[in-house]
Amino acid sequence: MTEKLYYLDAYTKEFSARVLTCEEAMGGFDTVLDKTAFFPEEGGQYSDTGFIADSAVLHVYEKEEIIHHICDKALELGAYVECRLNFDERYEKMQIHTGEHILSGLFHSLYGLENVGFHLGCDEVTMDINAYLTEEQIVKVEALANKVIYENVPVTASFPASDELSGMTYRSKLDLTENVRIVTIGDYDACACCAPHVSRSGEVGIIRILDYVKHRGGTRITMTAGARAVRDARERYEIIRRVSGLLSVPKTEIDKGTERLLSELEALKLSLKEERSARYLSEAEKIPETEGNLVLHYESAGFDELKTLANALISRIKGILVLLSGKDSDFKYLIVSKTKNLTEIREDMNKTLSGRGGGKPEALQGSFAASLEKIKEYFK
Repeated sequence: MTEKLYYLDAYTKEFSARVLTCEEAMGGFDTVLDKTAFFPEEGGQYSDTGFIADSAVLHVYEKEEIIHHICDKALELGAYVECRLNFDERYEKMQIHTGEHILSGLFHSLYGLENVGFHLGCDEVTMDINAYLTEEQIVKVEALANKVIYENVPVTASFPASDELSGMTYRSKLDLTENVRIVTIGDYDACACCAPHVSRSGEVGIIRILDYVKHRGGTRITMTAGARAVRDARERYEIIRRVSGLLSVPKTEIDKGTERLLSELEALKLSLKEERSARYLSEAEKIPETEGNLVLHYESAGFDELKTLANALISRIKGILVLLSGKDSDFKYLIVSKTKNLTEIREDMNKTLSGRGGGKPEALQGSFAASLEKIKEYFK
């Protein structure tokens, strides 16, 4: 059993330990120490990183109460080594995990809901609540969570004896009976948890709920806290500042500026569509009446333009009108006829021209992977 220093002091940054085993595995060297402050991948969060001597700790996991460190260099068996954590990274996780407990405790005490899933990743933190939440509930809980931070209540961890544990009220995802570690946040929450936490709620700094969506009959919340929340706020402010400059509006009016821009864009798109339709109608007027089939290719035409051409030309083409957009081996087609049942040729046409699509007797649409020359030859 590895002595877990992170249970004695979550703020341990450096420590000395003895190398018990070191074996090549998992793309590095699986190293076991007699004691460690490196927290493994557990409790919904990724593991700590740092150094054992000059060997980088890439990943940490626990198996049968033994902590394994995957390092990038081999370490001498029996050697006493100096170890150090990437503590800024560890402390951010302590802030976030404590923040998650505060949120979960409030959802539980206010609405009787449970946190049924938690993921603390490098880029995103999510928690799953077992019911649909309203915006009003989300806003209320976020405000109360930050009030808990302002009160700076103590955060403690203990391993109650079995008889003491049986009389306690606490949250837990599992039915635990032995070696249960209870993390308590003032009078606001008590939860079974194995992860390191800050010692007072004030250290969390700030809690932000960034997003929430319906998920598997409940609500998935995306959150952040502490130093990550500060970085997130700075990044969002920089985006707002840049968008404000691009739109030439005050930062408080970027929503109105965006709505104006979208309205102008829609007007331009409509104007362009009308202009393109007029241009294709002009093209159609130049095409004489045709007794047989006719293949026309307009590389940049959209389906609406092809449809405009089809409507303008259908009465002047006695056979089959084939309208194409795109390039060789990647054509979109619209095929129309007033005199032929197109469903009779559909299967052979798609097979011969590597096509996909279908439609009605008077109109087909789809795609061809053949060359323009081969398509023209087929309808000749």
